[in-house]
Amino acid sequence: MEFSKRITSGYVPVFFLVAACLVLLIVPASAYAHPHSVLPWSENPPTGEAKLPVPVDVWQVPPAAMLLVVTAVFLPFCLVPVEILISCAGFVVLNFRRIRKTEVFGNDCRMRIYHHIVANPGSGFAGIMQSLPVNRGTLHYHLGVLCRERLVVAFSINNSICYFQNAGKFSDTEMDAIARLRNRKNLTICTFLSSLPDASRQDIAEMLKTTGSTVSWHMRRLCEARLITSARVGRNVRYRLTPVAAKVIDQLR
Repeated sequence: MEFSKRITSGYVPVFFLVAACLVLLIVPASAYAHPHSVLPWSENPPTGEAKLPVPVDVWQVPPAAMLLVVTAVFLPFCLVPVEILISCAGFVVLNFRRIRKTEVFGNDCRMRIYHHIVANPGSGFAGIMQSLPVNRGTLHYHLGVLCRERLVVAFSINNSICYFQNAGKFSDTEMDAIARLRNRKNLTICTFLSSLPDASRQDIAEMLKTTGSTVSWHMRRLCEARLITSARVGRNVRYRLTPVAAKVIDQLR
């Protein structure tokens, strides 16, 4: 059925084009003013001088015929914008439904997702899905609605997205720090430095129960993220939280 509709719709412009050509061929013939006669054919051809048709000018063509020609030629082109508008209107009506801002929290699942982000700033997609009984498609839809209504802001870091309440509570620097501290190892180290400033690599290794080389790798990453600073004191390197990291640690407690 759909294939036949496509074929039929494809023949419509062709039909108008053929009709226009026929009108152009027929109208001049019907406008000839010279009389003519029809005689039966016999064995001997008719004698006499042949009369050739005399063409007429455009203004001698009947107005009704001219209107038919113009309509047949230009009507398909006039309908193209209308078809485009109707198609766009159908797409908008059938595929998009705007949710009013007053109706955002009318959905219980969306409300729970929003409150989870408020209580756990910097939550990622996987963390929200593990904490709430919601499937991937539903969570993606509700997060899109919350971001579109500017109730939640998505912060991208290291090819991952973290979500925050869009209330101006955190600056971009603080959101970056919170997103990095969502890593359990980073949070453990920074929390330890909050309680014991100027800790050495050996102190951190004893706390984590790991080797010094592993601690050095973690501390180098934290220094690059501007969460800690390092200073050499004698033969040891001492580590301290940056002001932003110290503020974030206090907020997360």
